[in-house]
Order: sequence, then structure tokens, then C-alpha cells
Amino acid sequence: MASAVLISAPRQRFGVRHLQASLMALTSLVAYTLRANLSVAVVAMVRTPSPDGPGNSSSSSQGEGSAEEYGVGGARVFDWEEWQRGWLLSAFFWGYTLSQVPGGTLSHRLGGARLLKFVIISTSLFTVAFPLCAEYGGWLAVFANRVVQGVTQGPLYPSIYTLLGVWVPPQEREFVTTLVMGTQLLAPALASPVCGYMAANWGWPSIFYAFGAAGLFVGGLLCWLASDKPSLDTRISPEEVAYIESSLQMTESSLKKTAPPLTPWLSVLRSPCVWVLWISMSVQAMAFFILLTTIPTYLSSVLGFSLEENGLITALPYLTGFFASYLFMGAANVINSRKLLNTTNSRKLFNALAGVPISICVVATGYVSSPAVSVVLICLSMGFFGSTIVAVQANYLDIAPLHCGPIYSVGNMMAALLGVAAPIAVGFIVTNPRDVLQWRIVFWLELVCMCTAVVFYTWLGSGEVQPWNDPAYNKKKTFNIQEVERAESEDDDDALKKDTDNNSSDRTIMCNKNVE
Repeated sequence: MASAVLISAPRQRFGVRHLQASLMALTSLVAYTLRANLSVAVVAMVRTPSPDGPGNSSSSSQGEGSAEEYGVGGARVFDWEEWQRGWLLSAFFWGYTLSQVPGGTLSHRLGGARLLKFVIISTSLFTVAFPLCAEYGGWLAVFANRVVQGVTQGPLYPSIYTLLGVWVPPQEREFVTTLVMGTQLLAPALASPVCGYMAANWGWPSIFYAFGAAGLFVGGLLCWLASDKPSLDTRISPEEVAYIESSLQMTESSLKKTAPPLTPWLSVLRSPCVWVLWISMSVQAMAFFILLTTIPTYLSSVLGFSLEENGLITALPYLTGFFASYLFMGAANVINSRKLLNTTNSRKLFNALAGVPISICVVATGYVSSPAVSVVLICLSMGFFGSTIVAVQANYLDIAPLHCGPIYSVGNMMAALLGVAAPIAVGFIVTNPRDVLQWRIVFWLELVCMCTAVVFYTWLGSGEVQPWNDPAYNKKKTFNIQEVERAESEDDDDALKKDTDNNSSDRTIMCNKNVE
């Protein structure tokens, strides 16, 4: 890659690049609450079967989506089966998985900011429409609504990574990545109590109206302030543009190029460092979903936690992971600024901290009988998840800043598929939630998968910019191929000419002999 002159950072501490990072973080936070709000709302909108309880005299089902009673604020309460609740909660992720790769490609071609505006505004509109779908369309309508929400939100993180790749200098990657991606841990911790309070006081539809309105507000901010890249922003100073572009080692051709370079997928698919990145991200997503979807069942079924205690414990690991992510970010900044390790070894170190301790804590949970110790172990597990942000999550920006959006979309698709499938697989293993031996099988399998991913990442991972990230790489490659073909063609022409000359000489000699 052509080298660029490095320029020192502007004197102002808060620049336009930090404004863009803050907008990405706010968008991620609100979008993640739009994703998570149904898990709380469904408790209030669906009647819990209780044959002996008061007010349930109409316990016989009136059909799919029928209203059995009215809840807080006059909101309808529906009589849906357990399988309908399960499918409804998973509906978002089916749509989310489908739009990952197309979203990554569109964000790369159209611009991350443009697609991010569409993501948050469209998802918010469908969120606001959710109560109306429930009121007039029943279960099928709300299921379709959630699938569409998943489709519209699929390009969220590919778009964010496309923006991070052109806005964030390497020196600030750990901080900005933690700021933006840490919201994945903060959002559920905030959404759960807020949604619970709103459902209890104003009815479950208020959850979707309020969070949808918040999303539309953020969409307005993006339309006002967000930009696809530094050179297109009208508020940024020339000094800050020069600093960002020189830090990212952008070549003159890439700076002047109006259309983004095509992603060299053949080169990407031949890169071992990309494959171990995808695998590590997928396995970590599997562990994350297992921890958050099955551990509460383990605590209530095996250790006997009450519903209220379970709700509190569900929020604690998220908060632990959020605050721990900033501790890991600080440690990564110290290591990188003092050059204690190069980028490759730093990413491998923090990836190992994410994989091994998490697995050990989860396995240990299956062997302790003390509820207090179990809570500590679960919080520690989620705390170490914070190190994934400065490892795998930041690694996309290291190896391919110009193509990290499309590449991240593939990894996120694989992670979403494995994350959704993992709890289903757990259901096949744990047939009796009170059997601790079955839970131990799950925990040990998780340990094996996590440690295997750590080994492969340590072996093949890289923190260096890959050659195919350079827009000129494929041109040089094509040019070299054309040169080889031209040289071969010239060699063939020379050989043919030589053969022709030889044949002509032979004919001349034969003619002379005949004359003699």
C-alpha cells in the first residue's frame, strides 16, 4: 500500500470524528433496545396460564390471538400458546440473519450513514406499529412485524463498521469500538427495568410507542449530523480530515475515488485471519446466547431462584460486562501506546481472556450449590465478554478498514445463526431442567468450543492490514496478469515466427538440392 505522511492529531479533544462515534453509539443503544423490548413486553401482553387463579374463568382458548382480558391501560392480553411465544421471540433473528450480507454490501456501496438512517427509522416505524398489528392482526401480524424489524435492522452493525473503517484512526480504535459496541451490553440492562416499569404503569403498548419514538428521534439526529466519510462532512476542519486520512494510510487514489472499491471476495475467502475471525465471533456469540438464555432457567430450576431474583440477576451480568469492557479498553490502550505488544499479539491476548476464563466460570457454575457463588461466576463470565470488544470486534478494523463492513456482515450472519441455534441445541440436551448432569454436558461442550476457537485464533489471527485492503491491489494484480498474458502472447508470436523462418529455410534447402 502506498504510504502517506502521518499528521499529528488536532489540538481540540472532541472532534467531528468523536461526534460521529457518539452518533453510532447512540444508534446502537436505541436499536438494541428495540430488539430487546419484546422479551419484557411479551410477559405483560400474553396471559400466563393459571387454572386455579382468579380472573381466569375463561381459561379455554378462544383461538389464536384472542383476547382473554384487558390489562393495565386497557391493553389487550392475549391467550397464546408457549410455542407461539417462542417463535415470536425468535422472529426478529430470522429476519436479522437474512439481511446481514446484503446489508454489508449496500453499506459499502451506498455509504454507512445513509443505510444507518434507513435502519433506525424503518425499525422504529415498525416498532410503533407493533401494538396495532397485535390489536387487529393477532399473532401472525406481530410475528411478521418482528421478522420485518429483523430484516430492517440487519444492516445495523455492517453499516457501523463501514463508518468506523473510514472515521476512526488506529490510535483510537479500542476506545471508539468499546464506546459503540459496549452498548450491546448496556442496552438490555437499561431496557429490562424501563420496559417493566412502563408495562406495569401504562400498559405494554407504551413500551413500543416510547422506544419507537426514541428511535425516530435518533434517526432525525443522524439525518442532521451523520456523514459517510470525513471528506463529505461540512463541519469538520481540514486538519482533522488530514489527520484521519493520514492515520488510515489512505492512498491518493482512494481519497479521490467517488465510488468505493469492490470487496475482493476471492482474496478475503483465501485469508486464514478472516476465517478465524468469523469462527471466533460465531463461537463467542454461541456462548453469549447460551449464557443469557439458559442460565436463568438453570438458576430457577437447579438452584431455586425466584422470578424476582432471576430478573435482578439477568441485569447484573450485562452491567458487569459493560463496565468491564472499559477496563479492558484501558488496558489495551496502555499496551498499544507503550508498544508492550504489537497489534496482532494484543488482539490474541484479549481474545484468550475472553475465551478461557468465560468457559471456566461457566463450567464452575455447574458444580457449585451456593446461589451467591453462582451469581458471582455468571457476572464474571459476562465481565470477560467485555474483552471481546478490544479483540475480535476491533480486529475487523485492523485487517481491512476499507472493507470491514461487508466482511463483518458475514461474521455477524454466522454469529446470528449459531446464536439462535445454540439455545435450541441446548433444549435437546437438557430434557430435564432440574438434572444438573445434563447442564454440565452443555457447559463442558461450551468450554471445548471456546478453547478450540482461542487456539485457532492464536495460531492464525492477525492484526496487520491485509494487502487486498488496498484499492490498488487488485489493479496491480490484474495488471500483472495482463502483462504475463501479453508476454506469453509475444513469446508465442516469436516462436511462430521462428518456426515459419525455419520452415522457409528448410524449403529453400530442399529446392537447392532438387536443382542440383
